[in-house]
Amino acid sequence: MAEQITIKDIGKLLNISPSTVSRALHSHPEISKETQLLVKKTAKQLNYQPNKAALSLSQSKTKTIGVIVPNLGYHFFSTALQGIEDEAAKRGFTVIASQSMELIEREIKNTVDMMRSGVDGVIVSLAEHSSDIQHFENLQRQNVPIVQFDRVSDLLKKTSKVIVDNTAGAFGAVEHLIKQGCNRIAYIAGPSELVISNRRKDGYRMALGKYNIPFDKKLIVHCEFDHQKAVKVAMKLLSMNNPPDGIFAYSDRFAIAALAAARQMNLKVPEELAIIGFNNEPVSSLLTPTLSSVDQPIFEIGQMAAKLLIDQIEQGNAFTPQTILFITKLVKRASSKRIKKA
Repeated sequence: MAEQITIKDIGKLLNISPSTVSRALHSHPEISKETQLLVKKTAKQLNYQPNKAALSLSQSKTKTIGVIVPNLGYHFFSTALQGIEDEAAKRGFTVIASQSMELIEREIKNTVDMMRSGVDGVIVSLAEHSSDIQHFENLQRQNVPIVQFDRVSDLLKKTSKVIVDNTAGAFGAVEHLIKQGCNRIAYIAGPSELVISNRRKDGYRMALGKYNIPFDKKLIVHCEFDHQKAVKVAMKLLSMNNPPDGIFAYSDRFAIAALAAARQMNLKVPEELAIIGFNNEPVSSLLTPTLSSVDQPIFEIGQMAAKLLIDQIEQGNAFTPQTILFITKLVKRASSKRIKKA
């Protein structure tokens, strides 16, 4: 039996690399039409037949998923990653994680790196100013499925989403402040581009409306995810002629900044200023005063994101993207509980 011709043989005959032969046979746009025709003609003359076993291997799944998050230094994302890895391990998948560090440039680079790594799919939570989603659409064009979680974009279509009911969570937090006697409540929001921040603003406004408390747009301030900037934002709010008596913060980190600002201005918490955050980070119960917060099932969010992505990888076009909504729970601690007068 004659020995089977390989792409190495064709490359040696034409004095080009095997990879060039392979790309020419697949009509890759980077290979000139002239070279493509020459390679295909030579392959036909030599009766070249693709190695079916090798072809099958090249088209098989890598059993690897990518994860892109803003910062693994945040308790939320490190815990979500644990959930992702837990589900992935059960399904026989490996996880590659990367951080955007809240920079759109790094987020774009992360998507390129994921594509080059040959991941079967990507789980993503957006950087703080990520409004252009073209880099994720590029992934989709390469048939790389995407699942969004926590910080999501409504512009990115055909993706599953895993989120909490941010509007209801914010509503409950602000309603709690109102019931504690606050009637001038500020919202320290995340960047205006983030859907999640605006959903929490919706809940904030709904709670004010329910209790007929006038909405004052001066009491909503947007802030980047930086502690010192958040402290300055809180101090500016507390320096108003008619300052707030309650603060609902987008995150526990912003709430901690508000606590720091109150301390610098010698304001008593919660007697003069009640504060509540979002995320229920472990440090919340260790602060003085302890911090009230909206709790999220973070580990389960990560698990669900991985489940949906792997389901889509395995089912292909038969899979229909889903939006999974988790419910939050309000944890009331000292920072928002007003001392009742006798």
